[in-house]
Amino acid sequence: MGGACSGTKPQSKQRQQQQELNIFEQPYLQVQSISQPQSRPQEQRSETGQSVKELLQYYKKFTDFLGLVGNLDDLTAHTREQLNNCIIQRSNINILIQNSIKRIMKEQKIIKRVEESDYYLIHNDEKFAITFVQLMQKISNIILTELQSDSNFQEAFPMLIVSFVDLATQILKEIQNFLNIKTPLIQKQNTKNPISQDNYQVSTNK
Repeated sequence: MGGACSGTKPQSKQRQQQQELNIFEQPYLQVQSISQPQSRPQEQRSETGQSVKELLQYYKKFTDFLGLVGNLDDLTAHTREQLNNCIIQRSNINILIQNSIKRIMKEQKIIKRVEESDYYLIHNDEKFAITFVQLMQKISNIILTELQSDSNFQEAFPMLIVSFVDLATQILKEIQNFLNIKTPLIQKQNTKNPISQDNYQVSTNK
C-alpha cells in the first residue's frame, strides 16, 4: 500500500506542473509574437493602397519604356514636345515620391537615405495618392491623345508605341479602380475635409 501511495504522488505533482506550464507559457508566447522586432515600420493601411501600389509598378514600366526612346533630335517638333512632356511628368513624380517618403520618414522618426525598398511607405499615404494619381492620368492622356496618333512616333518606334498604349490603358483602368474606392470616401468626408471631386475625374480627351 505504501508503494502505491508513493507512486501516485509524483504523477499528481507532474500533472500540476504541466497545468502551470499551460497557464503561464501560452500568454508568454502570445506576447512574444507581438513584440518581435520588425525590419521596417508597420504600414498604415488605406482602402486605396493596392491601387497606388499597382500604379507605382506601371510608373516603373513607363520610365523603362521612356528610357528606350533615346535621342529626340530626329523626331518632329510636335513629337519631341510630347515626349518632353512625358519627361517632365516623370521628373515631377520622382520628386513627389522622394519628398513624400522623406516626409513620412520624418513623421516616423526614420533616419536613412531614401531607397526603392522604402516605397512601401507611400502605398497607403493619402497625400501622396492624390497628386500621384493626377500625374499618372496626365501621362496616360499624353500617350493616348498625342503619341498614339503621332505618325512620326509610330514610324520611329513601331513596337514601343504598342507598349506605351497598352500601358496607358492599364493606368487608366487602375485609376478608375482608385476612383471607385475614393469617391464614396470623399463624399462621406465632405463636411470634414472637403476635396473637389473634379480632381479625380478621369478623362482621355484633354
